[in-house]
Amino acid sequence: MELASGEWVDFEGDVVSASLIRDLLVDSDQLDPRGVRVRNARIDGQLDLCDVDTKRPLALRDCVAEAPLLLDRAHLSALDLTGLVAPAVSAPWLKVDHYLYLTNAQLNGGADDWAVDLGEACIGSHLSMSGAQLLSDTEFSLNAHKLRTGSQVYLAGVHAVGTVRFDGARLGGNLRCDGAVLTADGAAFLGVDMHVEDNVFFHNGFRARSENYIAVRIRGSRIGGQLVLGGRATGLTALDVKHVRVGMEVFVPADFAEGLVDLDGLTYSGLPRESGLDEWLELLAEKTPRYASQPYLQLAAAHQAAGHERDVRRIRVAQQRDLLRRGRLSRSGRLWHRVSGATVGFGYRPATALLWLLAVLALSVGLMVGVAGPGGAVRCSTVEQIGHALSSATPLVKPDPAQRCQVATTTGLGQFVVVTTWVLQLLAWAFATLFVAGFTGLVRKNA
Repeated sequence: MELASGEWVDFEGDVVSASLIRDLLVDSDQLDPRGVRVRNARIDGQLDLCDVDTKRPLALRDCVAEAPLLLDRAHLSALDLTGLVAPAVSAPWLKVDHYLYLTNAQLNGGADDWAVDLGEACIGSHLSMSGAQLLSDTEFSLNAHKLRTGSQVYLAGVHAVGTVRFDGARLGGNLRCDGAVLTADGAAFLGVDMHVEDNVFFHNGFRARSENYIAVRIRGSRIGGQLVLGGRATGLTALDVKHVRVGMEVFVPADFAEGLVDLDGLTYSGLPRESGLDEWLELLAEKTPRYASQPYLQLAAAHQAAGHERDVRRIRVAQQRDLLRRGRLSRSGRLWHRVSGATVGFGYRPATALLWLLAVLALSVGLMVGVAGPGGAVRCSTVEQIGHALSSATPLVKPDPAQRCQVATTTGLGQFVVVTTWVLQLLAWAFATLFVAGFTGLVRKNA
C-alpha cells in the first residue's frame, strides 16, 4: 500500500479515508518508520486517533477535513498538520515525542469547539503554529493550559479570535509571538503562572486587543531570559505582569500599552530598555491601577546598580509624590508628606531646606532694613540693621545685648517687627532641623 511506504503521497485534492489513516497508525508494525505522509488530500469522515499509541510520525500537509481532528491522549512520534483546514484540532493530553506543526493552519471551531485544544499536552521538542488562523466563538481559540514543551513555541503571525491560553504552561525554550494579532472579549493572551526557560517576545507588529478585560495577562510567570514587548496591547488593562520574575532585561516601549499596566511585583535584571526614565516614571504614575511601592523600588535598585545616583533620587521623589497623590495616608501623614516634600524633597533633596533658610534670612533682613528702619522702629546704620536681622533669625546665634541696634517696642510697628522676627526665627530653626534630618536620612520612608 502506497500510504504505508513512508513516501509523500500527493492526493491533488482527492479523498483519503480517515479510517484508513487510523488503521495504518494502529497497526504500525506494517508501517514504514517514516510514518504516514499525505499532502493535498480531503479527509473523508472524522479522523479519530484518541488513545492511539504509535511510534510513527503522522504528516497531513495542506489537507482539508470537514470534522474536527480528535487526538485526545494519543501518542505519536511527530505530528505535522501544516496548512490544515478544519473546524478544530482536539488534542488534550496528547504526547508527541518530537515536534508538532500547525503552521498556516486554518481552524474555525465556531460556537461548539475551541480551534485548538492542547490542554496538558506534552511536546518533546518545539511547537510551531506560525501563520495559523484560529477562530472560535467560545472562550478560547487556543487552549494550551499546562502545556509542556522541550523547546520553542512559535506563534509568529498567528491571527486568533478568542483567548490564547497558556496558563500553567512549561515551555523549554522561547515563546515567540512576533507579529501575532490576538482579539478576544476576555484576555487576548492569558499566561498566568507560565514558566518559560528562555525569552518571551511580544513585538514586531504584535497586536492584542481585549474588548472587556486584559489584553496580555502573564501574572505570576517566570521567564528565564528577556521579556520583549512591542507593537500594541489594548484593553481596560493592557498589560498585567504582576509578580512576574524576569531573569534578564525587560523591553517596554512607551507606546506599547493602550490601557492600564499592572507592574506590582515585576522583577528584572538590569535597566529597563526601549523607554527612558521619564517615560517609566510617567507610566508608573499615570498608567498603573493603584499606588504600589515595589515598581519604584525595583526601578531605583536597577539605577542604583548602574551607578545613576541622581536618577535614583528622582525615582524616590516620584515615588513619594505618587504616594501622596494615590497612597493610603492619614491626615497627619499626608500633611507631613506635603511639608517634607516642599522643604526637603521627601528627604532626598535636603539642600532645598537650605534654600528655604536663606529665604527666611532674606525676609528678616528685608523686614529690618525695608520696614523697621524707614519706620523709625530702629535707629542704627543699615549695616547694623542687617547684622541685627541675621543674628536674630539665625539659629544658634544670639543677638548681642550690648549692640546699638535695638527695636523700639513702644510703638505698634516695633511690636510687629519683634513678633515677626520671632516667627522667622522659628521658621529658621525648622528649616535648619529639616536639613539636618534630611541629610542624615531621618525623614526617609519606605512606603
